[in-house]
Amino acid sequence: MKNLKYNKLIIGVAIVTLFITSCNREGNYKGKAVGRTANMDSLIAVSKTKPLAELYYEHGNFVNSKDFPPIVNASKVFKHQNDWLLIDIRNAIDYEKGHIRGAYNVQKYRLIDYLTQTRNADAYPKVVIIDDDGQLAAYVTGILRYAGFDNVYMLYYGMATWNSKFSEPLKKGYKKGYDEFIEKAVEKNTEEHHKEHVESHKSIDELIKEVPKLADSLPSHLIEQHARILLKKEPQVTLVNSDEFFKAYKENPNAYLPVFYMDNEKKFKEAHIKGAKLYKSRKDLSLDTKLTELPKDKQIVLYCKTGHTSGVAAAYLNMLGYNAKSLTFGFNSYEGDAKVVEDYINDYPLLEGKTPFEAKKSVKKK
Repeated sequence: MKNLKYNKLIIGVAIVTLFITSCNREGNYKGKAVGRTANMDSLIAVSKTKPLAELYYEHGNFVNSKDFPPIVNASKVFKHQNDWLLIDIRNAIDYEKGHIRGAYNVQKYRLIDYLTQTRNADAYPKVVIIDDDGQLAAYVTGILRYAGFDNVYMLYYGMATWNSKFSEPLKKGYKKGYDEFIEKAVEKNTEEHHKEHVESHKSIDELIKEVPKLADSLPSHLIEQHARILLKKEPQVTLVNSDEFFKAYKENPNAYLPVFYMDNEKKFKEAHIKGAKLYKSRKDLSLDTKLTELPKDKQIVLYCKTGHTSGVAAAYLNMLGYNAKSLTFGFNSYEGDAKVVEDYINDYPLLEGKTPFEAKKSVKKK
């Protein structure tokens, strides 16, 4: 990747390996990712045409990292806003209505060039991606992580938690409904679910043939080019809200696979979308576990609790060539309590105007 250290790029390759995780931080942490010591030059020399899934598998283990998920909350951003690089990916009109002091307005399709040419992402402890409600930022953060930017994070629930002026999308995201699509699992169903997966004795070479394969190319070129393509896609291509999903799911259920992506078997038992599969975070999307069981001919709709983790998961799968979307706000979008989100909302200062530091008006914290 242009202007990025090769070892940092492979960190991104490493990050994707088994990356997906839950909406909580419990998991199988096994230490630093192997990819942090990999060398991109030697990798290209020995394997010019390996699929991304194999590269990610061999050169990192971010899914088990204590640093996952790559989320920072509003209070942390407020404390470090002078130290971190803040990137606001909202449209220019919303940005001008109010943004965090120091946040640069950059459209997502320009991010790779911006972080390598306009700004040096390496120079900052953290790069924070900011949007309206955290949903698109999660997906974008995932793509950037997989493209080699290992210090990129998302703002938890975006501007909706920074200042109450922008909290409406979050409040509307938490709602109840769609009972006809929800089933409560009993112990028998859960046992049957576990029987669906049989430990594979196939080699990695055999397993890799079962995942989508992108065009052969140098790994560095493939990663950057594919990331750019995904960042150019409209949000509706990668995100789906509950209204849209359940309508489409009712019309053609065979075209979709809902994936409950959390390490929370108890929650899965209590209630899940009909036909959903339980994929445990930090485990089941690994090449040597259940990644290869995902269909290549269906749209995979991942959901967690908040939509943040599933957004990153969808980015991972799309980088590999799957057709995946994230259900915005996760299961909170059909069984959430809007009153709960009040605890997340702050009233940190806003700047109004077109520039990161100079503004027409400052809205002070209450």
